[in-house]
Amino acid sequence: MNKIFLIIKREYSSRVKKKSFIIMTLVGPLLFAGLMAGAIFITQADTQENKILIVDEPGLITRYSAEHQQFVPNCLDCYTEDKNYVYRFTNERLADTTFINGDYTLMVVVDEAIYEHHHPTLFYKKVPSMNVTQQLERDLEKAAERAKIQSEGLLDYETYKRMKVDLSLNKLNIVDGENKFEQERAGVGMVFAVIIFFFIFVFGAYVMRGVIEEKTNRIIEVIVSSVRPFELMMGKIIGIALVAITQFLIWVVFSMIIFFIAGSLFESGAFEQAASMQQQLPQNADFASYLAQQEGFQLLVAINWPLMLSMFLLYFVGGYLLYASLFAAIGAAVDSETDTQQFMMPIMMPLFFSYFLAILSVNNPEGTAAYIASFVPFTSPTVMMVRVAVGNVPVWELIVSLALLAGTVVALTWLAGKVYRVGILMYGKRPSYKEIWKWIFYKA
Repeated sequence: MNKIFLIIKREYSSRVKKKSFIIMTLVGPLLFAGLMAGAIFITQADTQENKILIVDEPGLITRYSAEHQQFVPNCLDCYTEDKNYVYRFTNERLADTTFINGDYTLMVVVDEAIYEHHHPTLFYKKVPSMNVTQQLERDLEKAAERAKIQSEGLLDYETYKRMKVDLSLNKLNIVDGENKFEQERAGVGMVFAVIIFFFIFVFGAYVMRGVIEEKTNRIIEVIVSSVRPFELMMGKIIGIALVAITQFLIWVVFSMIIFFIAGSLFESGAFEQAASMQQQLPQNADFASYLAQQEGFQLLVAINWPLMLSMFLLYFVGGYLLYASLFAAIGAAVDSETDTQQFMMPIMMPLFFSYFLAILSVNNPEGTAAYIASFVPFTSPTVMMVRVAVGNVPVWELIVSLALLAGTVVALTWLAGKVYRVGILMYGKRPSYKEIWKWIFYKA
């Protein structure tokens, strides 16, 4: 056991001292926050003017105004017109060359059958963004809806608006009569599932590359002269797991610091873009008060965080050990990374499958697929995070799921240790699945 601790210490200290680890650990949260802020800024700062020509040949949504001596919309308030959206109306479609050489960026043609097929034709020079097309669709939908109501002559549009009812379900749990935000909490669980998937994928590959590197440099021949191969494999796996946990905890601390800095800037009014939000608050309200009023914050409070974090740690460790032992076995069986491709598929398929199952479980966290997958060791680390966040998982299910995961980890670690023991000293030959299977039954 002392030898395993020494290997763990060696793996941990050698990796946390690397410049790449230090830079990524410190810069990672800032880089992620910067990318998010940059994406939002770019989206909000899109000042490209969209000069849109609406061609209404049958005159369904426009009319000619003698006063203005041009075509105008029947519904003036149906169109979102600002510096980014400038609408012009006509009853004649422009020739292709005229449109191409003209100032208009978009041209929409409305025909007589628009109420049946619901698809006006959009012509463009450059592909418009999704925001532009969605806004254009909403504006035309309102105009067409009003025109159809008025053409029927049964009631005026203002009466129709008063009669129109928009419904939104108020979901209440029958047990206590409260909205538990189950669907939204499942999304929070998905975040934890993504973290587990990301760290298994990245640091499991680190284990494989580390084994290949030591094997290629023949360092392994010196090391196995003083420790058993299984001790070496476990020391390497656990050491890299501690590196992953260290990096994650530092990222959590950094994220909290960024959060509090953002809150301070919000309170001081440094974010001009937040002015619209601040106007909704009392004059002396702080950032914490603002958050407490938000529905998103309420759903976060509804989550059982002690259980969530403890299950996250257990499933993180269990999922990592399960996959990392297989990655270590692959690293021991080959001589270079190019030789790993034939063995990666059986490992990556269940890992990616667990990720997609977690996504599906967000839509139906109490469905049969999510229930079964939360007991399968290869998928439970991600899917169970979604179910735990929702909060309807009985204790016995958690115990059975963790027991199955732990048993599978022990079994796969034992099998991987058998492969590792033989493969770590094999050179110059690319093994097949049949040979690796034989390695499991070799006697020491």
